[in-house]
Parts: sequence; C-alpha cells; structure tokens
Amino acid sequence: MRIKQEEFVPLADMLYDSFKRDQVEIETENSFYSATFLNSFKEVIEKVRELEKADTLLTQQKTITRELYVTADSLKRPLNLFAIVLKKANLPTTLVPEIISKLRSRNIEGALIQIKALSQTIESNKEILLAKAMNPTFPALLATTFTTLTEKSNLQTSIIKQRSLLTDGNLTSYNTLYTDYIADICAIGKAYYQGTAKAKEYTITNMLKRLHVKNSNKDDKE
Repeated sequence: MRIKQEEFVPLADMLYDSFKRDQVEIETENSFYSATFLNSFKEVIEKVRELEKADTLLTQQKTITRELYVTADSLKRPLNLFAIVLKKANLPTTLVPEIISKLRSRNIEGALIQIKALSQTIESNKEILLAKAMNPTFPALLATTFTTLTEKSNLQTSIIKQRSLLTDGNLTSYNTLYTDYIADICAIGKAYYQGTAKAKEYTITNMLKRLHVKNSNKDDKE
C-alpha cells in the first residue's frame, strides 16, 4: 500500500509512539536503535512537519482530501440500506459491498467506476426497485455524490501534480524520513516482535489501515 504525501507525518507520529515505548527493549537486541536514534527520528519528523506548514499547496491538498473522504463516507449508510432493497428485488448485490470496500480503502477512482455501474442498474430496474420500497431520492443522491466525488478527486489530482514540483530539499527530507527511519524501524520492529500483536504496529499496511480508520472516525464525529 503506497504512502500518500499527506500521510507521511501522521504515519511517522504513529510509528514514533510505538518505537518510543519499545526503544529500550529493541536496543538490547541492536544497539543502533538507541535513544539518540529515537531523538533523531523525532527531529526529522518535526523538520518535515515544518516543511508542510510552509507548503500552501499541501494545505489545499489536505483540505480537499478531507472533503473527498467525508463525501465518500457519507455514502456508506445509504448504500447499506439500498443493498437490502436490491436483495428483495433479486438483483445482483455484489456492487454495493464492492463500492463500500473501495470507499473505505480510499480507492475513489475504483469506487466511481462501480457507482456508475450501480446507477445504470438502478435506471434499468427502477420500477422493480421502487416496488420493493427503494427510497425514491436514492438515485438522485447517488448521482449528486458521484458528481461531487468526481470533482473533488479531479481537484485533488491537479493539486498533487502541482506539488510534484517540490524542491529537491523537500524531497530529500521525505526520502530521509521514509528510508532512514520509517522503513528501518518497521524492519527491526517486525523482526523483533514477530509472532506477537506488537508486530502489527511495525507493519506499514496495517498502520495505514489504522490511520484511515482513525480519520474516518474523526470525520464521523464532526
């Protein structure tokens, strides 16, 4: 799972908390992972954090990404309710869980393709679905959400392309954070805690899933 630009610092913060807790224990296995190394990790995180604060495009990217994910999450409940109607109508029901899965994993482009397919299914079977008590406003809601997701996704892509012109210094800082610290600490952590629950805290794929759930829960409360 690829780490998105806006995820580097929150992911590093999450990893730092785990490593800070376990640093003394890990150092008994390998003295390279000392308190000095822990402090250096924190310094690099803060350096990248400061770069991001000065990066107005990143601020825009974070804002539009947040709006995009809030819109995506708002569709999950109506989709779950519509799935019940599909089942009663004896129509294919796999599209709905596939869309929800893609929305949860933040695969917006993939979700949009399947939302379009679901809209076509609804249009072709509208009378049957209405007879099975489909909410009459659901097709319009789906169409509006599709348009909003498309617009925000396109805007996000445009900003990301503009941000690809980051200075070499910024790119070096991100590379240092990932290569010298995130990847390195994950490697020793997974190896040291292999076979235990702690190993998941040093697995990037699992950390990103936790980050996505955390962000989703935060959006639900707001």
